[in-house]
Amino acid sequence: MPATPEAIDSAPETDRGLRLVGIVAAHPHGITLADAARAAGLSASTALRRLRSLAVAGFAVHRDDGRWAPGPELLRIARQLAASVTLAELAQPVLVALAGTTGESAYLAEPVDDRDAVYVAMEPGRYAVRHVGWLGRTVPRQGTALGAALAGSVDADGAAQRDGGAEEGVTAISAPVRDRSGAIVAAVSIVGPTFRLAGRALAAHRAEVVQAAVQLGNPHVH
Repeated sequence: MPATPEAIDSAPETDRGLRLVGIVAAHPHGITLADAARAAGLSASTALRRLRSLAVAGFAVHRDDGRWAPGPELLRIARQLAASVTLAELAQPVLVALAGTTGESAYLAEPVDDRDAVYVAMEPGRYAVRHVGWLGRTVPRQGTALGAALAGSVDADGAAQRDGGAEEGVTAISAPVRDRSGAIVAAVSIVGPTFRLAGRALAAHRAEVVQAAVQLGNPHVH
């Protein structure tokens, strides 16, 4: 059934009204009515009416200082979504970017116990000769760059490197991912042929691995 002219005319306003949810969510410390209306492209009276509706549904609260802040229902949904997202899912865009800048296959590994770790996410490199196939694989921590990173045994630049630690002719560079408390919960790595992970590119790639691990860690990891 085709939309009526009234529905078509109200669609832009409805979209701007829904946008208020995102605006309120983006301001955990509160936002004034004037600023919320301006950001949503609504008049103050229309924004106030919409915000009151959001408050009834629990998506916003009107504080004593006059600002509008996220309501209990919005916070509940945010906590539920945050709890359902795994570190591997959070890592994927970080690994995509790391593989893009270094050209090498990028991995995220989590500890299984004191002896082993498992690769839970990866992004293949762009070279024809590249390292792939470790996703889901459990590997020993001892003697590997991954194990060193998970143990916090890194060099001054924050990275651990092993040449031939896992396979002959293969170099791995790893860096620890820390949660808000500073505890190491995972490690980001790139793995590639030793002949390519050498020289001037090596220092740059070490820094990029460390940056990726920091980006994935605090404050994103809980």
